[in-house]
Amino acid sequence: MKNFLLAFILGTLPFLATGKPIPAITDSLGNRIYNLNAITIISNPKWDSKLFEFPGSISYLNTGNLDEMNIRSVKDISTIVPNLFIPDYGSKLISSAYIRGIGSRINSPAVGLYVNNVPYLDKSTFDFDFIDIASIEVLKGPQGTLYGRNTMAGLVNIKTLSPLEKQGSKIKLSFGNYNLWGVAATTSQKLTDDFAFSINARYRQDDGYFKNEYTRQNSGSTRSGGGRVQLDWRVNRHWKLSFSGDYEGSDQQGYPYAGYDKTLKKTGSISYNDEASYRRDIFTSGLSVQYLHDRFIFTSTTGYQFLDDDMHLDQDFTLRSIFTLQQKQKMHAVSQEFAVKSHKGKRWEWVGGLFGFYQQTHTNGPVDFRQDGIDLLITKQTNDQLAALKQNPALAGMPDITIDIDNRNLYIDGIYKTPTYGAAAFGQATLNRIFIDGLSATVGLRIDYEHTRIYHHTHATEDLTGRANVTINMGNRPPMSIQQPFILPLGIDGKESMNTIELSPKFEVKYAIGNKSFVYASATRGYRSGGYNFQMFSNLIQSQIRSSMMSELMKNMGSGGNGGRPTPGRSAAGMPAFENTTDVNQAISYKPEHSWNYEIGGRSQLIDHRLFADLSLFYIDCHDQQIAAVSGYGRITKNSGRTASYGLEASLRATPTNRLLLSATYGYTHATFQEYNDGKNDYKNNFVPFAPAHTLALSGAYTLPLDKETDLTFDLQYLGRGKIYWTEANDAAQNFYGLVNASIILSGKYADLKLWGKNLLNQHYQAFYFETMNAENLSTPNSFVQCGRPITFGADITIKF
Repeated sequence: MKNFLLAFILGTLPFLATGKPIPAITDSLGNRIYNLNAITIISNPKWDSKLFEFPGSISYLNTGNLDEMNIRSVKDISTIVPNLFIPDYGSKLISSAYIRGIGSRINSPAVGLYVNNVPYLDKSTFDFDFIDIASIEVLKGPQGTLYGRNTMAGLVNIKTLSPLEKQGSKIKLSFGNYNLWGVAATTSQKLTDDFAFSINARYRQDDGYFKNEYTRQNSGSTRSGGGRVQLDWRVNRHWKLSFSGDYEGSDQQGYPYAGYDKTLKKTGSISYNDEASYRRDIFTSGLSVQYLHDRFIFTSTTGYQFLDDDMHLDQDFTLRSIFTLQQKQKMHAVSQEFAVKSHKGKRWEWVGGLFGFYQQTHTNGPVDFRQDGIDLLITKQTNDQLAALKQNPALAGMPDITIDIDNRNLYIDGIYKTPTYGAAAFGQATLNRIFIDGLSATVGLRIDYEHTRIYHHTHATEDLTGRANVTINMGNRPPMSIQQPFILPLGIDGKESMNTIELSPKFEVKYAIGNKSFVYASATRGYRSGGYNFQMFSNLIQSQIRSSMMSELMKNMGSGGNGGRPTPGRSAAGMPAFENTTDVNQAISYKPEHSWNYEIGGRSQLIDHRLFADLSLFYIDCHDQQIAAVSGYGRITKNSGRTASYGLEASLRATPTNRLLLSATYGYTHATFQEYNDGKNDYKNNFVPFAPAHTLALSGAYTLPLDKETDLTFDLQYLGRGKIYWTEANDAAQNFYGLVNASIILSGKYADLKLWGKNLLNQHYQAFYFETMNAENLSTPNSFVQCGRPITFGADITIKF
């Protein structure tokens, strides 16, 4: 039955689509966004072009697209954009975007996000609720020449509606299953012909889509609310200013992570006992100033962002009381950019500028080892290692030693301050009409300097106490047993820093064939910043426990004439000497990631602008790719060596009539490791995790006018992705799957009614997979999945006045 419904829906796609015309608009800073017979023109402080003529792989969504497809956050554009994958981790904390096999689960992002030309420097801030969004542009491939750090896979550029362009007020009420409801209100008004403001407020909640079988409570419930104010002012014909400020607070309970058996490919239940939650407050503001001269356009963009969040995690996600993790962050980030560009249409087109940022993050990341964790991860591990040492023939004289720990729990607090700052200079020039009309070449270069520092203070709030049970073989005499108490203070303090200088060049050639087609070729370098792994400090504390315990035992047992201390390499009673020689900087740091992206492509418009097609082919050579890996008590970032990725993006859009829009987008990525050996396994030729081989989006909509002021729109989408490998070993994967979404919109002069549904065939799939340390068997990690959301449906009512 499901296969029949799917075939029927796909068969009807060619007969469904939208075609409501969108009027031309020009915002207060000259960022022109308008549709003329499906031709869109976009502009920002660094480049402007007809969207059709942009020489690169780009996807564009306008206000109508966002509404019809029920897109509420950046995660909802996953798969709609070819080769873009943003898995749902069950929390606003993590918004990991992957494009063309390049991405990041933790730490530095590989895909950048700009909102109203203000960079969002930390991906913990990427996931926010959309309201009054004018457009979303997704640029694929490295954008480092103009946008710098952490845009090596691509860029998501979001613009909000300007109050100078559209005025009015509306209230939107939303309802759905799983106790989903929300309200949003906005007003946009002109005080004069050249000064306008908009204010909006929003609230949204749901009870989550899964249940924790142990607590019998919903897992993944969300409450979020916020608001934004925007002021736009045309001071005169030369000067334009825009200010915006946005706040959002959210509270999420639980993470819907269920156990998974890789051998049987069977998903268990969500069942864990400790608290799991995420609370976040975020405020973002931006000030843009533009000066229009007859020969150039100057823009200054100032951004500020504040983040205050608190995450609690049952790190083992089982009923055992192993250990819990908390992460509290407070971040202040300031950015400033000055850009000067030429006017469009000249033979020489150029842009240049300066950029600087400062980001200060204070992180408190305590780990609380519970009783089961102490028994399995400290007591059992130490005793197993002592028993293994005893088996070494060179240590035959070593006494039998076991330990007992008195602590019922061990609370290890971690306080980390990470100030980061950087500066950049960039320039790009395009020469048009080289030798012949239609031929142009672009060359660009950016130089980035970045300084990262970490001040770390990791310590146990109570000393680790216990007893060592030592049994010494006395030859012909009975063995002697000694109980040696120990008290171990635990802590690691220090500071580390790194400096990087990066060059991001770009080379591009474009040839336009008349005014309806063009082809291009480009080579671009991108990079992603290095940094530090906070979670490594728990592993370093564990190493400190072992070395300190052995040193304490040797010291108290004496060394026979060396002041109570063992001589180097030797110890009392045949025990080996232990010394903690860990290089902290080497243990916690990871290097920047670099890539070269080679791309060819083209775009064409046919049948009087009613058929658009584009195609791009790419090859990416990536060095020191940053991979998220399980290490001890958490997940860290490390460099994998070298990867190669090749594939394509293709799209086709047709408007047979003014009321009908049909579109199809497809992305293919083949990303594999060329060099990666983690010391235990060689992953050469394995597929890179979190890189769907195929992404497919088919959409269609039809708008039926009921009278002069009322339209009825039917919209239908099929979104497919896969195969997705979840691990470097390629031993867990999600096969290709598809989701069917639909909406019906009745739009009138004073009110709109939308009925919507997602995953209408209730497709079961894995949205996310990960592994953690198995405290009971360290050689085999525990596996967990987050299942995709089941069928959801609801209604939106919008009142306009």
